[in-house]
Amino acid sequence: MLTVNTLSAQIIQFSQYYAAPLFLAPSYAGVCNGSRITANYRNQWPEVGAFNTYAVAYDQNMYKINSGLGAMVLRDDAGEGHLALTVVDLCYSWWTNINRDWIVRPGIALKYNTRSIDFYALTFGDQIDETGNIRPNSVEHSRAPNTTKPFLDMEVSAIAYSDKYWGGLSIDHLLRPKASLYDDDSYHEDMKVSIFGGAKLYVGAPTTRSRGRKNKEDMQNVSFACLYEYSKLSDQFSIGAYWNKNPFTLGAWVRGIPIAVREESYGNLDAIVLLLGYRIYDLHIGYSYDFSIGELLSSTGGSHEISLSYEFAPRAKSKKRHSVIACPKL
Repeated sequence: MLTVNTLSAQIIQFSQYYAAPLFLAPSYAGVCNGSRITANYRNQWPEVGAFNTYAVAYDQNMYKINSGLGAMVLRDDAGEGHLALTVVDLCYSWWTNINRDWIVRPGIALKYNTRSIDFYALTFGDQIDETGNIRPNSVEHSRAPNTTKPFLDMEVSAIAYSDKYWGGLSIDHLLRPKASLYDDDSYHEDMKVSIFGGAKLYVGAPTTRSRGRKNKEDMQNVSFACLYEYSKLSDQFSIGAYWNKNPFTLGAWVRGIPIAVREESYGNLDAIVLLLGYRIYDLHIGYSYDFSIGELLSSTGGSHEISLSYEFAPRAKSKKRHSVIACPKL
């Protein structure tokens, strides 16, 4: 028999986390030359069920006031019962030079979330008769939850970066909102802490020149990056590297290297991720595949992820130093 006492969802994640900058941290709002549109799609574990995540975002560099502004809409659908989360996210960031080489950028995001479920699309054990036929009604239908639950939330972050190094911290679900589909306190969003950083090494000479100056974006480079995410019942660590030689990017990293072993967690080793990216002028296209490892090796079908990012050139040149962060685009 299958019963439901509490309805909650997994932590949403993107393997190409730098291709979803506003999702990673609101401090990334406006970290571009002019303005930027990003789109992300993730299909996770297709052999297990329907787990799909979509995100579309826009952000703008407002260099005249040392700021960035962005907005994101995200939709996460989990399972055949369509347990879903829709997020409308408004982000603001502000930057300042702390010395000649380093910039600090704090950020804040205000979120309007809606959790929903198609409860009657679920099949419970008491609906299956001896012949395997599905009956229309279940005793669980008498205690069906609300179909939607709206709530407000907040996220803060800060990043520091130079031409070659970067690091940041983000704290999400600061308001710990009531997110249960039932009218009780059975589920609150747990705060999630993300710590990330990396370094970029330039290799050789630039392949093109821009107005007589070396164009670093056209130089071959290797980036090393890591991300640690912590919430009440789980934590994960991802570490990997990206190789970039315009117009191609190749990346590989491991997610789930143990940092703290928890009895509540399913396992610390999660996936090996491979990435292929291609740049067409100001358009960046990325595809990655997660190879599930450990106990999930042959049962999930992995995860597919596609990202698109297009940057619009600024209308006017600024004399202020607001260099684009050195982290990967994908």
